[in-house]
Amino acid sequence: MDALQNEAVKKRVKQVNDYVKRVRKVTKPYLPMITRVLIIATFVEDGIRVLLDIKPQANFLTYQYSLPFALSVMLIASTTLVSLAASAAICSRKPKLELYGCYAQLGYVFYQQVLYGRHSPIGSGNFGFLMRNLCLAGTLLMLIVQNRLSEGHTALPGIPDPGDKSTTMTYIQLGARALLVLLSLEFLSNAGAFATLVTIPVLLAVLLGFQTQISGTVLLIMYFLHNVSNSAFWAIKSDSQRNSFDREVKRYEFVQTLSIMGGLMLLISTGPGQLSVDSKMGRQKNF
Repeated sequence: MDALQNEAVKKRVKQVNDYVKRVRKVTKPYLPMITRVLIIATFVEDGIRVLLDIKPQANFLTYQYSLPFALSVMLIASTTLVSLAASAAICSRKPKLELYGCYAQLGYVFYQQVLYGRHSPIGSGNFGFLMRNLCLAGTLLMLIVQNRLSEGHTALPGIPDPGDKSTTMTYIQLGARALLVLLSLEFLSNAGAFATLVTIPVLLAVLLGFQTQISGTVLLIMYFLHNVSNSAFWAIKSDSQRNSFDREVKRYEFVQTLSIMGGLMLLISTGPGQLSVDSKMGRQKNF
C-alpha cells in the first residue's frame, strides 16, 4: 500500500513539474524582461513618488539627523536619480550595465535601511522593514548570479573562486535563497496553526533547494495572496490626510512585494544552484 502511495505522489510531482515546464516554455521569451520589470518596480515607484513630493522627505532628514534642508534635498535627489538610472541599466539587459545597476540598487537598499530603518511606517514595523530590505537584497543577488553565470563567470569581479567543486556564485545563490524566504516572517506571525504548518515546509523546501520549481511556485503564490490581502491600497479611499498616508504606505508595500516576487521568479527559472538538494539528486538539469 505504501509503495502504491509513493508511486502516486511521485507521479503527481512529475505532473506538476511537467506543467511548470510547459508554462515556462510559453513564457520563456518574455520572462527575462518580466522579471526585471518586477525587480525594478519598487525602485521606480519609490523614486517617482519621492521626486514628486521631496519636501516632506527633506524635512524628515532635517528633523531626524539635523541636516541642512538644502543638503537633505541634494542627498535625496541624487540618490533617487542614481536609483532610477540603475533601474534603467537593469532593464537594458546589457551585462555590464545590468551588473553595475544591481550593485547600485544594493547600495540604495542599504542607504534606505540606514536612514529609515528606525522610523519605518510600514505595517510590520521596523523589523518588517528590515526583512523586506533583506528580501530585496536577495532578489538583486539572484539577478547578479544570473548575470554572471550567463556570461560564463563563476565569481564576482576581483573575487577568486573557493577552489573546490562549488563556486562563489553557488554560495551567493544559497544566500539569496535564504533572504528570499524572509518575507514570510511578515505573515507567519499572524497566521494560524494550519497556515503555519502548510507554509513552513514550503519555506524549508525553497531554502534547501528541494523541488525548486514546485516549492518556489507555491511560495510565489503565497506571496501574491499575502500581497493582495495585506497591501490592497486600492481599497483605501484618499478622503483624508491619514487615509492618503495609509494608501501610500500600502502601495509602497504592494510594489515592493512585486519586486521580491521577481526574485522568486528568477529562482524558479534559473534553478537553486549546486548547493541544493535538487543538484545533489541530479535535478539541476531541469532548470
